[in-house]
Amino acid sequence: MCDDDPSLLAFPDLPDEAVIALHDLLERVTICFENRYFTQLRRIYYTPPSTYNPGQPPPACNPDQQILPFDDPPF
Repeated sequence: MCDDDPSLLAFPDLPDEAVIALHDLLERVTICFENRYFTQLRRIYYTPPSTYNPGQPPPACNPDQQILPFDDPPF
């Protein structure tokens, strides 16, 4: 988004401490959001390969990550 047209968002100069604090805040918010809405995000952004076996994780997945069903209700 920012790389497409840098004039869309004008970022002010910030001290190093403020940059780190904002980055940490945005990272925590993103992680909490992704954890809360993981199933819905996965349902939209991840399409299993045609040879997907629900009992086995796809090759590109982290083996420690739990595989959830695609038809899991959002709430």
